[in-house]
Amino acid sequence: MRRIGSLSCALVWLALASSAHAAEGAGEAANAPGWIATLGFSAEVATGGDNSILPSTIELRRADEPEGFGAPDDAFGWALLDWNGLSLGPAGDVRRVSNRLAADAGAFAEYWPVEGRVRLRAEALDNVGSGQGAHLTLGSDLVLPAFSGSTFSVGPRLTLGTEDFFKTGVDARDAVPASRRFYAGATTALKVPLTPGVSTTIYDEIQTPLAGNGRRDGHAENTLGAEVDFSFKVP
Repeated sequence: MRRIGSLSCALVWLALASSAHAAEGAGEAANAPGWIATLGFSAEVATGGDNSILPSTIELRRADEPEGFGAPDDAFGWALLDWNGLSLGPAGDVRRVSNRLAADAGAFAEYWPVEGRVRLRAEALDNVGSGQGAHLTLGSDLVLPAFSGSTFSVGPRLTLGTEDFFKTGVDARDAVPASRRFYAGATTALKVPLTPGVSTTIYDEIQTPLAGNGRRDGHAENTLGAEVDFSFKVP
């Protein structure tokens, strides 16, 4: 669940930490609510047997700030602007391509037309250094409360990518022609808190090619995954 981390919050945290160290016992530092850091990892398997274990969550928020929502297929995002439900900033992602890691960098935009319930998100990412392609993803999510503090989300996705982005090891082996491709799909997720500091998310992502030959020689691709997040307080 590649949630938004606020870069401005991180800078404020560093400034407060330095100030508190320089002026121990100051009233403001003593009354500060502190910060919550969240780190997570996900394991997933896709159609054709591809699998991966990758970092999935990096988040820093104030202890008195509610936990943010993130879908399993979000890129890592650092909000430079947060205003009236709109967030903008740089984004990055790590993915496995033909048994090796590829890093992407770009930007994201996110907007909540219905606060806490309906989210719109766009990501534009390009591969860094190894020629694994670029892609643009548009999506939305309906976020609903479930049992015992759990959260269920579901939403459509539309992805446009270059031939290098969609090229997989199976494509190369089966000599699938390269092309720019559109994918339509959907992502569903169920996040369940296990303890106050640990949660798990089960998710399913499906993609169907609308143009080009697509992954798996034109067949839809399904990805099942599980994620575990660990949250802890930092000074």
